[in-house]
This record gives sequence, structure tokens and C-alpha cells, in this order.
Amino acid sequence: MNVTSNTQWGRSRLVGSRLGLAMFCLLALGCARLPVPIEVIHEDQRLVIGIEQVANGEGYTHPISLKVADVVRVFKGMSFREQPSTWPLRLFGKTAVPERLLQDEELQALAPYLVEGLRMANPNERVAFALYEPGLNPTYERIVTSGWIAIRDPFFHVGLNYVRSLQPQSSTRGYLPFYPEVPPAPPLYELFFEPQQFWAKDPADGTRAVQFLDYLRAVAPLGEGG
Repeated sequence: MNVTSNTQWGRSRLVGSRLGLAMFCLLALGCARLPVPIEVIHEDQRLVIGIEQVANGEGYTHPISLKVADVVRVFKGMSFREQPSTWPLRLFGKTAVPERLLQDEELQALAPYLVEGLRMANPNERVAFALYEPGLNPTYERIVTSGWIAIRDPFFHVGLNYVRSLQPQSSTRGYLPFYPEVPPAPPLYELFFEPQQFWAKDPADGTRAVQFLDYLRAVAPLGEGG
């Protein structure tokens, strides 16, 4: 009997099982971080608004009541630019000028449902949105702007998935070579807010967000309009 061979086999099996368990845990943790859709608030051909649950709880101050005009004012101060996809472009490429995030007509359609979502969301949930516009070939493609909002008093958080991204029209269509079903991976975006003094880091997670109460007091009485 080859004791050495059996011992090595046993060690290999133990190491393999531990690696398998570690990979499973990593995958489980990774999946647990993904937001889970809970409820669709509104859906039509132009936009979808829903509530999604986030992992581990974020301590958001939901539910919260805001006026439509308050949400519109916050978004009007927001702009973005897409970050270059590679380090050489980031270091040596030309810096893009920030663009306004949402146009007036988009805000008018979106804001009422965002307000409704904030009134319905729980502290471990956020409000997700997706705006659709026809592409150059509307039968096969559309332009998508999507992301989410959440409030952690006194911060108004905005996250972006896609901004004016060309994507397939329907996820149920069969694969076509020139219109692949799988959307592109979300790029990285930089968000900005004007006036800059209201754009600060939330100490709870270190991300930048709008100090919206101070901002709304500065531009108009809170809750005016909407």
C-alpha cells in the first residue's frame, strides 16, 4: 500500500473541497450584493419605475415624502460624464465636458413616480428607474437611461447604470448578429452637482450625494410647488 500517495490524495481532496467552499461563499456573497426587484410602480413604453431591495440594509430614511418640484430641482443641478474605459485614456485622453443628466421633459415624466416610490420604499430599499427612447432602428434598438435614487437624510443619492446607451429593443427577441441580446456592460460615470457646496460625501458610505435639504432651502422654501 502506498501510504504517501494516499496521504497526498487526501490532502488534495481536502484542499479542493475547501477551495470549492470558498468559491461558493464568494459567489454567494457576490450575488447577495445585487439589488432584488420588489415591486413595479409604473411601466409603459417610455419608462419603468420600481422598488428594489439592497443587500445588508443601507439605513435609508424611507419612506419619505417629497414634492415633485423638489425632486425636479435636485435633478436639474446634476450632470455627468462617462469615464474612459482604460487607464491610458484616463491619464492622457481628453477630458469630456459634463452633460446635463436629464432633460426637462424626462424629468416631468419621471419625477412623479420617483416621489411615489420614495413614499413606498423601506429603509433597505431604493427606487429604480429606466427611461427609453427609440433608436435609429426602433424595431430592434432603443436608447436607455437607467439608475436609482435613495435618501439617507440629509443626503439625496443618485446611482447610474446607463446614460443614453443604445441597447436591444426586447430581451425576448431571438439573437441577431448585428443586434446582440446582451446589453453592454455598464460604463463608469462621474456625477456632478451645482452648486458644488451642496455636493458632499455621505459619511455612512463615503459616496458623494446632494445635501438636498440645505439646497432646497437655499433655492426655494421646502415643498414649494409640485
